[in-house]
Amino acid sequence: MHEAYQPVIDDGRGRFPEDLRVKARRGARAAIAAAAQLKHTTLSEYVRQALLRCLEADGVKLRRGLVELA
Repeated sequence: MHEAYQPVIDDGRGRFPEDLRVKARRGARAAIAAAAQLKHTTLSEYVRQALLRCLEADGVKLRRGLVELA
């Protein structure tokens, strides 16, 4: 590991320590899978990026675990 690298959370849970479960419309999983495939990424990464884009569009930024309101 590069000496300048410092994990965001150092508790053994990795980069994405929080689980988030949501209820969605029927077909949402298939729609997300199709969108993720178009972007050449995983379903999880597609949802993470889409969530961050929507939060920022609403004036909320999430940086290193801290919430910033615009």
